[in-house]
Amino acid sequence: MVASERRRTKQTVVLRDDLPPLAAGEIRMAVDKVGLSANNVFYAQMGSAPFLKFFSVYPIRDRDDVVNVPAWGLGTVIASANPDIVVGERFRGFLHMTNVVQIKARRTADGFVASDENRKKLVKAYNVFVRVERSASSPFAGDDAKADLAIAAAPGALSGYVIFELLKAKAFYGANSVVLTSASSKLSLAVAVHLRGDRRNGTLEKVIGYTSTGNAEFVRSTRLFDAVLTYDEALPASVDLKHVMVDVAGDGALFAKNEKTLIKALAVGGTHSGAKASTFTAFGPIGLLKMAASMSGSKRLGKWAEETLDPKLEMFFAPSVMTELVERFGKAEFDRRSEASLRGFVDAAIDDGWIRVVRCEDAPAAQAAYRRICDGAVPPSEAVVVALGAGER
Repeated sequence: MVASERRRTKQTVVLRDDLPPLAAGEIRMAVDKVGLSANNVFYAQMGSAPFLKFFSVYPIRDRDDVVNVPAWGLGTVIASANPDIVVGERFRGFLHMTNVVQIKARRTADGFVASDENRKKLVKAYNVFVRVERSASSPFAGDDAKADLAIAAAPGALSGYVIFELLKAKAFYGANSVVLTSASSKLSLAVAVHLRGDRRNGTLEKVIGYTSTGNAEFVRSTRLFDAVLTYDEALPASVDLKHVMVDVAGDGALFAKNEKTLIKALAVGGTHSGAKASTFTAFGPIGLLKMAASMSGSKRLGKWAEETLDPKLEMFFAPSVMTELVERFGKAEFDRRSEASLRGFVDAAIDDGWIRVVRCEDAPAAQAAYRRICDGAVPPSEAVVVALGAGER
């Protein structure tokens, strides 16, 4: 496995951890591939946060100086002591940079839930593994560039779909302009792909992307945005435009610069790891209360907060929004829409030539790729996939 140092998360080490014999209810999976992106930087930064506990997902025995940074990926069952799960089944979920994982599993209708003791305080969504069909209709089937990109882009693209559904449900918070920061990220690009329809039918006047000077040409080349701004620029203060910001960058200075021209801002991520202040530190009392209610796990409290509290800046918490969408559409329809959304994003990115896949198949390559991700050195035109477990099957 490739593990990160706990206090210096950019630094990695290669470890060998002999897995114990399977206990009743456990399965062993070869980690076919995981995607690396700015999400992994967030998991590393927030690994010990009380509500998230990312470092508890795959603890390393007898070592407290190194941690496993989770990564979304795809695995194949290679051994099972669980009568409900058979060798050869494939699942996607929260894995990490390794070749094999061992998980206590409880079967569900569409996959399984990881039920290891160390996962009990983890947000439910991070314990869910979904069965991957080998049919051609699945965006994850096969081993070509599109299937690799589906794995690498899934966290961002699926979050982008959920954000799009939230924006639609809220009638864009009364805005006619959507501003996407970190516009070169898979998440923001996925939202922008969906917004093409609202831009064409006149629901929106503008879709604006914020990005770095170095990524501006790439963002323009996607042709998904009416305007592309660099971070030193302010939003146009037009009386005809009402902006809602989807803030993936998480840079507090950018929010402060534009606060007066925004009618709503959703704090989504923290791709600007070097920002002097995070957007997440700018919540007022109402924003903090709404965040705590959303993350509490209480359906009643979350509903009260949603109906009662309306801060200008609030946190986008994907699991709670996904729960609402599942209740609205039904699980099967939500899954169908999510996969169709991901497939549409992957087709656009590969067919239109925005993105190429870079595959890392040994530990040194994985270490180098992870460091590049942490340093922000991976261009948006690349998707990084680590495949250390292909030889385990």
